[in-house]
Amino acid sequence: MAVTSGASTTVPDESGSAPAFVRYLPVAVHTQRFAIPLDRVIGVVESSKITPLPFSPPPFEGLVLAMGQVVPQISLAALFGLPPSDGGVVVLISDQGGSVGLRVDHVHAMVQVEWEQIALASPEERDVQPLVVGRFGDEAASCGVLSLDHLTSDSMTMTVAASGSVMLATEAAAGAVDDDENAEQQAEPYLMIDVSGEPYAVKVDHLIELLELSTLRSVPQAPDWIEGMIDLRGEPILGLSLAALLNRPRGEAGRLGLMVAHPAGAVALVAEHSRGIERFAAEQIHPLREPMAGISSYLVRADDSIVAIIDPASMLRPVDEDLRDWVPSLNAEDHAAPTARPMEFHQFLTLRVGREFLAIPLDRIQRLQAAVQMTPIPDQGLGFDGLADVGDAIVPVIDLRRILAGDAEASGSDAPPPCLLAMIEGGVAGIIVNQVLRIETVPESQISPAEDAPNLPVTHVLHLQDRLMSVVSLDRLLPPL
Repeated sequence: MAVTSGASTTVPDESGSAPAFVRYLPVAVHTQRFAIPLDRVIGVVESSKITPLPFSPPPFEGLVLAMGQVVPQISLAALFGLPPSDGGVVVLISDQGGSVGLRVDHVHAMVQVEWEQIALASPEERDVQPLVVGRFGDEAASCGVLSLDHLTSDSMTMTVAASGSVMLATEAAAGAVDDDENAEQQAEPYLMIDVSGEPYAVKVDHLIELLELSTLRSVPQAPDWIEGMIDLRGEPILGLSLAALLNRPRGEAGRLGLMVAHPAGAVALVAEHSRGIERFAAEQIHPLREPMAGISSYLVRADDSIVAIIDPASMLRPVDEDLRDWVPSLNAEDHAAPTARPMEFHQFLTLRVGREFLAIPLDRIQRLQAAVQMTPIPDQGLGFDGLADVGDAIVPVIDLRRILAGDAEASGSDAPPPCLLAMIEGGVAGIIVNQVLRIETVPESQISPAEDAPNLPVTHVLHLQDRLMSVVSLDRLLPPL
């Protein structure tokens, strides 16, 4: 419900004059009523899913998507020390730094109050409760007039006291990014992960490697943000708890390690598990003015859910000095090169089809589907095996299991297979495989040209530790027209 009104004010201007009347939107919290100046109200929406922000005080509940905007949400009950309640409605109000959502229990009909009916608060009353500048109505239905400027500045000051601003970037700042001639406009890949049961995202460019964790050796007397030590191909790697670094409660045991570069050596950020890779365009990303506790921005997904984007560099900065003391010294020299991220490194998504291990360039992958149900098509002359519903579209599908392994393994399993959504000849198509492995960052020195394999078009061979992997050319999977 959008609400608009003519200009009004809650206090006289410097000349001492006051308007004949003021329009307010009354709201209820617990058993008390408050009035919000109507000219500051953008709209009213139902309370929806909240995305928490690390290290936030109780009045600031997180970020919500309201009327197409990602805005901070403040609990009016928490500001006044009233008992908390679930649900309610969010009143979207304008502020100099952007928009703010104020969560209340109920919203009443708009009222028009003559200025003489408002009893302004005395200086002593303002000292006790600075958010209320006056009251109107009788004692049974007394309504406190809120000072929104004091509300937003005070709340935001509490929120950013130690970590920087949580307000989203202003439209001017966002426009500066959009107008940059060198800015990439194409959708970029993000790894979706779970931390304390909440979804988070990490830009794939920030990752060196993904690790499936079987065990973590404890580190005696280590800080709570150190999860343990990981054995990576015979080398000790320090595992850091994402939950602790984000000030979130510990969830289930971490099973995924995100290898990132640090000046002291590579470390692994430990998450619960992966939700797959998704691509997002620039207009879906909403930056914060300053990174806060490792969160640099938020993205809005197709289902209107808000997901925090983790910036590993800013996340590790507060613990940088201590981290250097705990990283095994063996890491410093061996992983000095990844910190520079030279251009001769390429990223691939590795997978298994039958007994073969293959790789596909990561920049061709749109996202991963955990499972799909394929509907066969009678004519396979175009190279596709069927069609699959991937939630937001019906896409043609190529079954690599049929090409490489025959139908034996595919028919022997009742579980729907995983599917990659990739760009093939200008369109999105599905590629069915047996298993998706991990993201590999491979230097150019470990990539060799190759001739086509008997059943698949192969362009290169990757030399990964003790294993060779063929790089599949997606555009040559389909027969020539």
